[in-house]
Amino acid sequence: MRVPPLKITCDCGEVASVRHGERWTCERCDRTWNTEKIPVEEYRGLMRDLRRYRLVAAGIAVVIAGTLIPLALLVNPGLVFVVPILLGAIAIFAGPYWKRKIRERVANRPRWELDPE
Repeated sequence: MRVPPLKITCDCGEVASVRHGERWTCERCDRTWNTEKIPVEEYRGLMRDLRRYRLVAAGIAVVIAGTLIPLALLVNPGLVFVVPILLGAIAIFAGPYWKRKIRERVANRPRWELDPE
């Protein structure tokens, strides 16, 4: 899974998106920024946490669908209509809580101050 790029803002105001571990040279002022100075463990920890939130949400949906679909096929075919209703209800009621957790994690993420080389 690809990780999102880092946003670098040069002192002159130029903004660029760079992958972790890459160097970027500002076109306006020729300053070079090295993202290898960002601690790898902190960056990977943030990405790991965000990926975990996404996988847990998908896992819950798969577990619910995985239990109700066979139940609908074996017991009562009318239960097939319960699956999207139940998943929609979970998205409506648990979604805001889940998004709040993700926003809190992103808001509390580490900030790195890079100095140009």
